[in-house]
Amino acid sequence: MVHVGRTMDLRALLAGMEPLWLAAAALCVPVSESVDALIFYGMGRSLDCPVRLAGCFDAAYIGEFYYKLGPAGAPVQLKLMYDAGMPATQTASIYTWKAVANTMVYTCYAVAALAYELFWRQEGLGSAVIGAGLLIALYLFLCGLALFTAVRPEPIQRLIRRILTFLSRHWKVMAKPGMVDKGMDKVAEFCGQLRSLKENRRMFLGLYLGMFVELTVLFSVPFFLYRGLGLTGCSYWEMVMVQCLVMVLSRIIMLPGNAGGAEGSFYLFMGPIFGRHLAVGMVLWRFATFLDVMLVGGLWSVVRFAKRSVARHHTEGRQSHE
Repeated sequence: MVHVGRTMDLRALLAGMEPLWLAAAALCVPVSESVDALIFYGMGRSLDCPVRLAGCFDAAYIGEFYYKLGPAGAPVQLKLMYDAGMPATQTASIYTWKAVANTMVYTCYAVAALAYELFWRQEGLGSAVIGAGLLIALYLFLCGLALFTAVRPEPIQRLIRRILTFLSRHWKVMAKPGMVDKGMDKVAEFCGQLRSLKENRRMFLGLYLGMFVELTVLFSVPFFLYRGLGLTGCSYWEMVMVQCLVMVLSRIIMLPGNAGGAEGSFYLFMGPIFGRHLAVGMVLWRFATFLDVMLVGGLWSVVRFAKRSVARHHTEGRQSHE
């Protein structure tokens, strides 16, 4: 921000901005997370879980808040899904298939973005392309593992039994009689639910359509910022492709919020597009894609906590009067 103030004419910059486009950029994250919550809700209903819509919004908004902070995101989101009314094994199945769908749609976008960068724009990026290719290969491996577990679970189950047996010999908690069989019963239940979800074509169609909408909205942030700064010349889908590549490469830096990697990737790919507006574009982009998540998730968490506290005090007060 200091750099922008020193290198640009702020009055001219503000005069050229278009607030409606900037507002659309700020709304991308809430819309994307709302789609995420609806995906959780739809998948839970497809398994006949007594799932609550507000709880699914908790899982989406608060879970993403913790994802931005670090590795605590996954266990927090799983716990919130459970609290929303999804039993433990259903929670694991839904989370797994949703992760598979996210990875597959993300990978399709990433491959298209790489092809666009290499063949359409004819850019040779060396190590950046290699890093993106390695991440895409990892995504494909994880998708294949999940699909293999759903189609042919027996090898995975045998591997898990060996792991649990090994743990029972070296860990007191697992050494209790029946713990291995109890664990394998949960694994068998999980694999069965994966198969049942796999056969639900209507649910899968909604899942992949919802995931496509969610990621497309998320990848739209730079385009709205681009237009909000009064810039023209780059099409919507070009910006979406480039933003996808930015997001893929930023994941190489395993720090909270992809700090450093996100800015570096944005500078590398968006520099030719934003031109002299690159610095201000990067500042606004980080506000829209990182701080916006923190603000929305944090405020949602505070509101939900306050609502639960009021309800609890009301219940305790009524019981004391009785």
